[in-house]
Amino acid sequence: MIEDKDKIKDLFSSKLGNFEPEVPASVWGGLDQLLSNQPVQAPDASSSSSSANSSTANAASSTTKASIIKTIAIAVGVAAAIATGILFIPTDDKPVMEDANVVATEEVKSPEEIQDADTVIEIPKAVLPRLARARAIAEPVVPPVSKAEPVQETVSEPLKKEEPEKEEKKEEKEVPVQAQTVVMLPEVTSPSKGLSVGITANSGLFADNVSERGGGLLFSHPVRTRTLHEALVKENSEFELEHRQPISFGVTISKEIAPRLSFETGIVYTHLSSKVKSNSVFNISETQYFNYLGIPLSLNYTFFELGKTKFYFALGGMIQKDINGRYISNMGFSMLDIEDKDLAGRIFYSEPYYIKESVKQSNPQFSVRSSIGISYPLYKKMYFYGTIGGAYYFDAGNKYRTIYSDRKTQLDLNLGIKFDF
Repeated sequence: MIEDKDKIKDLFSSKLGNFEPEVPASVWGGLDQLLSNQPVQAPDASSSSSSANSSTANAASSTTKASIIKTIAIAVGVAAAIATGILFIPTDDKPVMEDANVVATEEVKSPEEIQDADTVIEIPKAVLPRLARARAIAEPVVPPVSKAEPVQETVSEPLKKEEPEKEEKKEEKEVPVQAQTVVMLPEVTSPSKGLSVGITANSGLFADNVSERGGGLLFSHPVRTRTLHEALVKENSEFELEHRQPISFGVTISKEIAPRLSFETGIVYTHLSSKVKSNSVFNISETQYFNYLGIPLSLNYTFFELGKTKFYFALGGMIQKDINGRYISNMGFSMLDIEDKDLAGRIFYSEPYYIKESVKQSNPQFSVRSSIGISYPLYKKMYFYGTIGGAYYFDAGNKYRTIYSDRKTQLDLNLGIKFDF
């Protein structure tokens, strides 16, 4: 607070340095007469002794009046100086603001600037009220500081560094919370993750042909007359049964049950067709078809991944049952082409030329299959996939011959589109 005392002195000197009190002219005249030491003009010789005595008395009274006036003038000047000093003393607001600025400047200093400021500043008691008011005004602007004793304030480094350390600790605590939140986001998964729906098309790669003489391969063999059977055996012509490749279409649903392992099922429609042709003189030709519905069951294991492309094995089986079937038989011959006219007449008038009959298999068809496949991404969650594999069909003991009964081992190609959800 020594600096505050110097400021007060400077303030008084600046305000009262050029002060000159005004003194009446009569006072200055009396002072000039006293200090001039000029002899008083002698009276005329004709003056009497009484006049000399009166002059001496007047001079003494003038000196007394001059000293009184000088004393009064000095007192008036001092009083005027005191009054002027009181009038020009700064009000409480200006020193308060100056002190507040000083306090704010000292408190805003960074920790680096006050590292060596372990000093104690003593505050005079006379300045304490101003300092209190200055703090009251400066508190909304200046950050809060710890309260000190009324007599002295201690500025120490540990107190200044508490708030930055607290802020740093808060920031250090907040950063892990944000990082933890980011890490936890991938754990929020859809409840249907690993579910996919596919549309599939399958075709057998091999057909099957069966040749036999005597007409035993005819689909209409059970309904033909004994006369025709004997004629066909006697003729001994070759009949050929041709099974075409089966064609399948279906919808599959796959669900992931473990990493790289999924379970697949669905529903599959299969069309089977067969044809019988011969070089018989009776010119018989027949066609047959069956429509099956099957439920496949398989486990798919992904053994290799290249980006989003997946390679997998599939192992499972399928149960199928025919929903409808039919055969059509046509016979067209001329009696002139047959040497035995009696036989030709009996067959011509007894045998139907056109037969269309619905057929049905009595037992379901079971099979097992394995394949290897590839799944390739097309767009977002849509994948193109294909498998190639083999299947084995068990003997179902059904009445009508199909490719399942005549060729038990099949090789097929499966193509489709799969959507992941």
